[in-house]
Amino acid sequence: MTRSRWWIAGLAALALAEGLALAVFAVRDHWRQSAGDSPVPRGRRVAERMGCFGCHGPGGEHPIANPGADGGKVPQWGGGVSMMYADDEGDVRAWIAHGHPEGRKPDAGALIAMPAFGERLSDAELADLTAYVLAVSRFGWPEDAKVVDGRDVAVRFGCFGCHGPEGRGLVANPGSLKGYVPPWTGDDYPDLVEGPQELRQWVRDGITARFRANPAAKAILESQAIRMPAYGDRISDDELDALGAYVAWARANPR
Repeated sequence: MTRSRWWIAGLAALALAEGLALAVFAVRDHWRQSAGDSPVPRGRRVAERMGCFGCHGPGGEHPIANPGADGGKVPQWGGGVSMMYADDEGDVRAWIAHGHPEGRKPDAGALIAMPAFGERLSDAELADLTAYVLAVSRFGWPEDAKVVDGRDVAVRFGCFGCHGPEGRGLVANPGSLKGYVPPWTGDDYPDLVEGPQELRQWVRDGITARFRANPAAKAILESQAIRMPAYGDRISDDELDALGAYVAWARANPR
């Protein structure tokens, strides 16, 4: 082969590689966009845009001081505090839209008052922000005791830190195939967890036997920034069963 032909072949290979890379990035962006196109991740973006975290703190979990207010600070969304201010989902929505629910007076002594965002948000944005607040606050207890136990297990073991509020996403993960930690309620969950046995393997070993046997999948999991920890004997069989029950509940009950 002449030098010119080698040159042409090299350019063709380079073009092919660039095309494949662009295709991978396009698919990844599509996956990331699809995963983020659900109420809870959308609601977080609304909260960021509306300045909610300025008073309620990052993620709604670390509020600022509020002189004269009951408790001396802006109410946080998590930790069960929201139960003191809202009886149901409609109350949460009313706090956001009107500054307080009908029939419930705002804290008159608080220096920092809850603003009314109703005219600044579309119905869809209001619904998404409400979904995010409900997820962060873990508002509304499931009736099944095993599901409640499973949510407690997820809290104790820090699962929501990576899998997002209530396991509903979306936490970025540099170097991963899709760019984020998979939410338990996502469309890709059945592809990642094929039944209770694989959930146990993910939690106990940090990887399933099926993914460990796949060189490409194993390499991606080992190269991503945030890796699934292996809890081993730190979690009991009963706790694993309860966690599985909670995941099933979360998937069946979208916010």
